[in-house]
Amino acid sequence: MRSNSITGLTEEGIKGATQRFDLEIVFKLSWTFKVLTRISGLDKCINLVELNLTGNQISRIEGLDCVLQLRRLILTSNRISRIEGLAHLSRLEGLWLQDNKLASMEALALPALGALPALRCLYLQNLDRSAPNPVCRTAGYKAALLAALPGLSNLDGERSPASLNYAELAAEYDAFRAAAPRPKELVLPDVAPWLAGVAHGAAGGGLGRGGGAAAAARTAGTYRDIALFLPPPQVVKGLDECEDLIKTLSHEIATFAGMLEAKG
Repeated sequence: MRSNSITGLTEEGIKGATQRFDLEIVFKLSWTFKVLTRISGLDKCINLVELNLTGNQISRIEGLDCVLQLRRLILTSNRISRIEGLAHLSRLEGLWLQDNKLASMEALALPALGALPALRCLYLQNLDRSAPNPVCRTAGYKAALLAALPGLSNLDGERSPASLNYAELAAEYDAFRAAAPRPKELVLPDVAPWLAGVAHGAAGGGLGRGGGAAAAARTAGTYRDIALFLPPPQVVKGLDECEDLIKTLSHEIATFAGMLEAKG
């Protein structure tokens, strides 16, 4: 008969939850928000890798003597007041204990946690400091944990916690936003006009009277130099107009020069 007992897990309850006929092939077990008061019924779950008992009323860590393959233990939102019953879990990599009743550094049993060779991840609160245990507000909390557990690569969601301090970075960012420095004023330098220094007429080598073909050639060069500073569409249009103008003026200059010679 399948049990729905609220006091502890039973073999039949585990089989029903995991849809496995044999507890030895149960690798993950999730029994969340079931008003569970104690951990039990896991004696035959010898290959259990992950156990999630979030949101129950468990007050003590127990009943894990046979789950030697356990790697992830999730006991978030329970009533646990002391860390215990884990010394034999040599493969335990992650322990989630947010929103419990751990009130002091002594309750964390740091020497026992430090003896777990595979432990790399420990949550006693969330990264945004929500769902904390009371101990998380203790002065020197983080430093004490890192000193006792130097192998941690994730503490309360902080990756590489020994080298980074997300709480301090967040406080620094908030302070910056509250008193942000005034933006620097951008001072643009004066830009000379494109045609500055370009003489027009005979004095500047332009198309003055009697300039002839040489003057036209110099003027064409000047306009081409100026065109290099124009955006591409204007360059094409400007060159075309300049070439037409040069041809027209060269023709008119040659005609006028011929007329002068005829009169002379």
